[in-house]
Amino acid sequence: MAPQFTTARYAAVISTVALFVSFGSLYLAKLSYDLSAAKDEREIRDRMPAIDVQIRPAGVATASVTISIINRAEINILPQDVTAEPSLQAGEFYFSSAQQGIDKLKSSLSLLPMGTVVPKGVGTMKASLSGITDGKDDLFTPGVELQFAIRIRFADEQDTVRAFDIIRRVRRP
Repeated sequence: MAPQFTTARYAAVISTVALFVSFGSLYLAKLSYDLSAAKDEREIRDRMPAIDVQIRPAGVATASVTISIINRAEINILPQDVTAEPSLQAGEFYFSSAQQGIDKLKSSLSLLPMGTVVPKGVGTMKASLSGITDGKDDLFTPGVELQFAIRIRFADEQDTVRAFDIIRRVRRP
């Protein structure tokens, strides 16, 4: 006797197929969302400023520092300040520049003299970085990693201030 194809069996087959189609469409929707989110994140990252801090030893406890900021966004940015974070390898560091003399050493340096960086423009500032030493050990041996926190104000609707952490190795003189 041949099995009969009843309405209940027909409904079970159709609901099973519908379930697999639903899971498939859910999976495709998730893939599409992930790709869209990754694209949006990449576009935002591409518009963030490119920040470079170059460190060159200039003595036992001093180094010359060049801070460069490239504005890749369509709005103006205003660099606020840079802070040298304490290092486990080399201790604490202090900035000085033409605007902030050696008698007023601080771990942070105002970047306001750099001025507003227009879209696709570059802002550069030179400074000195000093550390506490016994005069024997060189704080800025090549390969030592130093961490900096740089704050930048964006000229958007919210007047956003964003901090960027930069880790750099000391280069050879």
